[in-house]
Amino acid sequence: MLNEWCRIRRAAAALTLAAALAACGGEGGSSEAGGEGKDLPGDTTGGQAAPAAGAQPQSAAPAPKGPTGPVANLPPNEMGRIMVLEYHRTGSPEGEFVRTLANYKKDLQSLYEKGYRPVTMRQVLERNIDIPAGTTPVVFTFDDATRGQFYYRPDGSIDPNTMVGVWADFKQRNPAWSGGGVWCILPAAAHPSNFFGETPDKATPRAQREANIRKKMEWFVANGHEICNHTLFHARLDRAGSKVQDYIGIGEDSIKAYLPANYDIVTFALPLGMWPANRSLAWAGTYRDGKRYENKVVLEVSGGPNVPPWDREWNPHSVDRFIVAPGALERQLAFWEKDPSNRYVSDGDPRTVSYPRRMAARLDRSKLGGLTPKELPDAPAP
Repeated sequence: MLNEWCRIRRAAAALTLAAALAACGGEGGSSEAGGEGKDLPGDTTGGQAAPAAGAQPQSAAPAPKGPTGPVANLPPNEMGRIMVLEYHRTGSPEGEFVRTLANYKKDLQSLYEKGYRPVTMRQVLERNIDIPAGTTPVVFTFDDATRGQFYYRPDGSIDPNTMVGVWADFKQRNPAWSGGGVWCILPAAAHPSNFFGETPDKATPRAQREANIRKKMEWFVANGHEICNHTLFHARLDRAGSKVQDYIGIGEDSIKAYLPANYDIVTFALPLGMWPANRSLAWAGTYRDGKRYENKVVLEVSGGPNVPPWDREWNPHSVDRFIVAPGALERQLAFWEKDPSNRYVSDGDPRTVSYPRRMAARLDRSKLGGLTPKELPDAPAP
């Protein structure tokens, strides 16, 4: 149900911003092998004096593009932090890198009901966090491309007992869950971490295998997901020596072979969170007789929620992730329920960055990328 804040912002365009602010006051399959152990009120003249001659009228914020779904009863804070979640395998028992399918389903439901909406790392990087007012962006990343993440059944349907199958079903039942995840692929890893469990070359004719892989990549692109490079076969880059650039560059080439020609991979996930001796090679380098790769986002393995891309501390070459280990996500959500002061909350307008006065010092205007900053009065303490 929409909270008072959202109703005011949509219906009472003549109210001032200050008035608006005042008004708001386990089940799972067997464990798999592979992988690593803004809407502000627009100006109107109804009941108010007309703008002075020559004054530029304030443009109305765009109307929601589709279903809004549950939202948080919180004022905007687009200087708040964003979780980048990290998943690996499905299975049981649950552990640091294993999540039961039942708990993964609960994660989606809990996040949705608490006002979170998925965005990709590309959207964050490009300052394109376009989600409804009162919601919070969350980035889902999935490492290692195992069979439990995405698999087509013999009849051509997506296996419902995979992470992609669960995501697709949840999105169909909850249209406001409109974003996608980030899938970090190992193109040459051992089965079942090779393009989501494709059978080895000797077991499946090459043409059939490649058609299966391309079908999966086409599904991701068509459904708003992002493809991420995780190296060729999960080699530890701290031990790769002179092979670092080949493992990253050839890995990217091997993935892009199944993507549209104009698809640009911008996100790279460090295997095991290990950096090469020369850290800069994680985001740019040369391989194969001078070919060049560039990773605009580098994902770490661990850490807490991240600052937004217009924060003075934002560094896309070192993005922390939040491993969805047993109880970890639940604790973080409970913490933000108790004290939401550092939680990112959208104002519903993708053209603006709204933030409380107390966080003004964190804003780096050079990182806004054409967005308009909007400083708001501080909300009362929770």
